[in-house]
Amino acid sequence: MTVFNPATPFRYPARALVADYLRGATGLGASAGLLLLAHPALLPGLVLAMAAALFLVYFARTVCRQVTRIVLDEAGISAKGPLGATIRWDSLCALRLEYYSTRRDREEGWMQLKLRDATSTLRIDSEIAGFAELVRAVLAQASLRGVVLDEGSRANLRVLGIPAEPA
Repeated sequence: MTVFNPATPFRYPARALVADYLRGATGLGASAGLLLLAHPALLPGLVLAMAAALFLVYFARTVCRQVTRIVLDEAGISAKGPLGATIRWDSLCALRLEYYSTRRDREEGWMQLKLRDATSTLRIDSEIAGFAELVRAVLAQASLRGVVLDEGSRANLRVLGIPAEPA
C-alpha cells in the first residue's frame, strides 16, 4: 500500500518555469508593444491583438502552474490552485503517460501524466518536482482499481524506470 504524505505536496519549481515566463513576457511585450506604438491598420492590429491575448493566456497559465500544488492522500489526487481539480481514487477510470518531443530525433521533450474520471481530467507535466515518485504513487492506485494502461504509457513508464505492474 502506498503511504501518502499530504504535508509535502508536489510543486512546479520556479526554475522550471523561467523559460515559460520569458516566452510569455517577450511575446506579450512584442505584440502589445507593436500594437500600442505602431498604430497599425485594422487587420494587422487585430492580428497583433490576438497574439497579445494568446501570450497573456500563456503567461497566466504559467502563473497558475507555479502556484498550483499537487496533493495525494488516501482519497485521491488534487490540484490545489486557480485551475484546481480533484480525482478520487475510486473514480479513476484512465491513466495515460504521454511523451511530447521537441525535436525530430525525440531526444528532448517532456512527459505528461493524464488522469481522468467521469467528469474531470487532471494533467501533470514532468517539470514538476518529484514527477517519477508521483507517477509511482498514482500507478499503484490505478493498478489497485484495475485501470488498464495503453502500450504508449507502458513504454513511457519503462523510460522512467517504473515497472508497469507495481509490486
